[in-house]
Amino acid sequence: MRIWDIHPTDRTAIDPAGREAPRDPMRQQPRIPAGATSIAPPETGEHQAARWTGEAWVVVPDWRGHVYWLADGSRHEITELGKEPPADALDVEPPEKVDTLAARKRVDIDAASVAALDQVRSDYPDYEQLSWERQEREARDGAGPLIQAIADARGLSLEELIERIIAKADAYQQAAGIVIGRRQALRDQIDATEADEDLDDDAKRAAIAAITW
Repeated sequence: MRIWDIHPTDRTAIDPAGREAPRDPMRQQPRIPAGATSIAPPETGEHQAARWTGEAWVVVPDWRGHVYWLADGSRHEITELGKEPPADALDVEPPEKVDTLAARKRVDIDAASVAALDQVRSDYPDYEQLSWERQEREARDGAGPLIQAIADARGLSLEELIERIIAKADAYQQAAGIVIGRRQALRDQIDATEADEDLDDDAKRAAIAAITW
């Protein structure tokens, strides 16, 4: 006698081919162990499986492992027996929405601008950077307790230190201005592309994707 073992979780046949029933050692008769049946599962087609109800087999949808997308771009994977993709499911990932791509690009550009200025400041510890504004203010005023203490510690004349501070402050502002201007220009490009009524969505996506730091 042939039997089919039932999977304890999804209630399908563990081996569709089944196996020979074990024999009762006392009676020497085939026996059906717990969790098995002698009823053969029915034939199933694509994306179908036979599930044991406890009394009979029923054919149910089996899309487990199937990945689909919805129009909003969300990705889904079917992991349960008996679930089917919705009628509006897409088998391939839809193109990213223009506004979503534009928003992501703005975030990328902002992050790149921060990294660019971080690189300019990388040689200076945070506590020194926090003193820059006061250093510059005192230097442009011609004196102050902070820059006097720095000059004394470095063995520099106050005049020489003031000259260095102002030169570095001007250089930093120029570097910052370049970064700020580039960030604004790239974001302007994104805004203009997104609003261009002469471009379809595919052209907009291609143009926005090409905008990089």
